[in-house]
Amino acid sequence: MPKVGIYCRLSIEDQDKNNADSISIQNQKAMLSEYCRERNWDIYEIYIDDGYSGTDRNRPAFNRLLRDCEAGNVDIVLCKDQSRFSRDTLISEMYLNDKFLEWGVRFIGLADNADTDSESFGTMRLFTSAYNEMYVKDISSKIRRTLAYKREQGQFVGSFAPYGYRIDPDDRHHLIADPETVPVVKMIFDLYVQGEGYRHIVQKLNAEGIASPSAYKRQHGSNYTNCNAENSSAGGLWTLSTVAKILANEVYTGTLVQGKSHHVSYKNRKRRKVDPADWVRIPNAHEAIICAETWARAQERLHSRARVGSRMQELPPLSGKVRCAVCGRPMKRNVYYNKSNTIKYYGLQCASYKTGAMNCPNAKTMSGMVLEETILAELNRIVGQYCQSDEIRFTNLYEEQLTVLENSLAKLNEKQTAAQNRLVQMYKDKLDGLLSEADYSLFRQHLTEEEQEIARRMKEIRRQIKDTREQMKQAAGQQALPEQYMHFDILDRTVADEFIAYIEIGLTDETGQREIHIHWNI
Repeated sequence: MPKVGIYCRLSIEDQDKNNADSISIQNQKAMLSEYCRERNWDIYEIYIDDGYSGTDRNRPAFNRLLRDCEAGNVDIVLCKDQSRFSRDTLISEMYLNDKFLEWGVRFIGLADNADTDSESFGTMRLFTSAYNEMYVKDISSKIRRTLAYKREQGQFVGSFAPYGYRIDPDDRHHLIADPETVPVVKMIFDLYVQGEGYRHIVQKLNAEGIASPSAYKRQHGSNYTNCNAENSSAGGLWTLSTVAKILANEVYTGTLVQGKSHHVSYKNRKRRKVDPADWVRIPNAHEAIICAETWARAQERLHSRARVGSRMQELPPLSGKVRCAVCGRPMKRNVYYNKSNTIKYYGLQCASYKTGAMNCPNAKTMSGMVLEETILAELNRIVGQYCQSDEIRFTNLYEEQLTVLENSLAKLNEKQTAAQNRLVQMYKDKLDGLLSEADYSLFRQHLTEEEQEIARRMKEIRRQIKDTREQMKQAAGQQALPEQYMHFDILDRTVADEFIAYIEIGLTDETGQREIHIHWNI
């Protein structure tokens, strides 16, 4: 007796049709179950994906069905029609004409007489798949045109209102102020224009027990999920990024800003950012929470390179110059002040580890004071070594720098080759059935991102090698440094810009010392 896997699917566009009852999940289950009982077939499991498009390759029940087919638990896949199984031609071909034959699985679609055991199915299969895909493409195009028109008319088309607003119960395309959260938004802007930083604002919000935007939505019965927040250690509390997004959101001025991103295609649900010049901005679309003056002051500070308020200071000497040697991302500056409001201590920590964006092992904070002392000592050593009779000779220094750069390029080239080899091996494992399509896609994405980052760093190093070789040609003509450059007592921004290209901070070595790689600008 064959074991049957019944698959039912209903998408959002199906639910909007007038004949939704005829293809509802319950009706699909009843019809397909009765078909099995009439033939005394054993139902192994009923797989249901409710609210998923037929082009979505990440449907949970769909992928579980495929794993059961591959494991030999299912002999027949039974659907209402072929479009319930998939509207993606590539997926339909991969399984109906390849994998199912390999696994000994029969596919049946009742409504369109699809049956892989039928001789005529092979003739009609491609036409059916092509029609299903054309249908999805047409639906997607109509939806995009409709949304674009609504945006141009100043209608809100989002599923969830921005924090500080609610969707008007009388018009779901219009925003109204939320009396519970408007005071919070105003407090954030007021504190910021008064000179407070993100961290102090976050601490104040959390100390007062104010629910974060995602937590507030859940408290009011919304099924809203912020993937970035849920995957972090914030635990529903306010974060620096949440405050930053509110301060940069033009919606609080009464201007409706939409169309900031769109799906890559009707098949690919990843989103691609749109150039800000192409965003749809509709002024006076709803009530403003923040006045024009406050908004202008906040944006001026956001785009300023100096701190506003009692802690105003020049740009820190190493700002934007320190990177993580492991993942290549910037090292973020954490500053601690004493009671007299001056810097007591500051440290640098890898942005990947600090934000949780990547699992970078370079977690330990590097003391900023120690780093500056190390740089000064090395700079003074170089000056002392290469300054002779009021003249500075750079040739040896350039040669050393060139050797470091070429070694770094060679290591990155090895990493790139290894990543490419791993990708080829994974593809072979997929063809041999050792790796599933889903796992292969996931690993391929990670390796592609890794390759792109390596390629970016290799391009930057090649540029530096070219510059270094040019500087070597000019080294013989270098004149003596000004007298004040013969020895350095402090590291300020002028000195850093003059001599330092960038710095890489690595892991702690066996002796307990932190790896520091200084890439000089001389």
